[in-house]
Amino acid sequence: MTIDPQELTALGLTAYEAGAYLALLGRPELTSAEVAARAGIPRQRVYDVLASLVAKGLCLARDVSPRAFVAVDPAVGLDLLAREREAALARERETTKALAARLATDLGPLFASGRGQNDPLAYVEVLSGATRIAHRALALAREAKRSVASCITGPMILSVEQNTTFMQAPLGRGLGYRALCDAAIMDDPELGGLLETLCGQGLALRVADSLPLKMQAFDDEVALLSMQDPAGGPPSFTAVVIYNRGVAAMLSLAFEALWQAARPL
Repeated sequence: MTIDPQELTALGLTAYEAGAYLALLGRPELTSAEVAARAGIPRQRVYDVLASLVAKGLCLARDVSPRAFVAVDPAVGLDLLAREREAALARERETTKALAARLATDLGPLFASGRGQNDPLAYVEVLSGATRIAHRALALAREAKRSVASCITGPMILSVEQNTTFMQAPLGRGLGYRALCDAAIMDDPELGGLLETLCGQGLALRVADSLPLKMQAFDDEVALLSMQDPAGGPPSFTAVVIYNRGVAAMLSLAFEALWQAARPL
């Protein structure tokens, strides 16, 4: 069976370390020169590579002459490596979150001072790309304090998992959440099933024959409009976040008209 060394690099090994470990697995033991030859590792590098594998618990060094190396059973060595990798990623996530929180605090005064400038686009944020739009939508859902109103129509920007997070964020805090979706969405087994499940958690849902665009309104103060690129090809979107109560109020009127015309699930 041929194993791609690239698969081992996903666990945190370098390409040389992965090649050396695979070479060791295929023999009872190998000297450093034999590992270098079998794995295609420069002789001047193989000593550091083997020392790293020993430190990571993937091979053992035998004190013979010449010195030999023995692979550790993958069921043991790779499990340990995976646990260490998972712990390292968890530490990295916490470090990244702490850094983001600190920078948000430090940059807050600069942002506040900038809001005082007479910028004609101060109340408008333009986003492109599904990832950026999804992250901004999730952040707005978490920041909502009173209510969320959504118009849901295809094609979808958020994945089913992201949609679950987006909707559960306000529902979990007891906020009022109303969603309008078009009939095609309810025909989707995953998303339609998710919406029906969330109705049991407080989501108010109605179905319209069709909706003009995707829209989310938060606390009647902020609106997120997602517009599909009219050009052909795979769906792409540009979203606009508008921080203006007048615009939000006008969109709320449109939402109410559509809500009244729609049918309960």
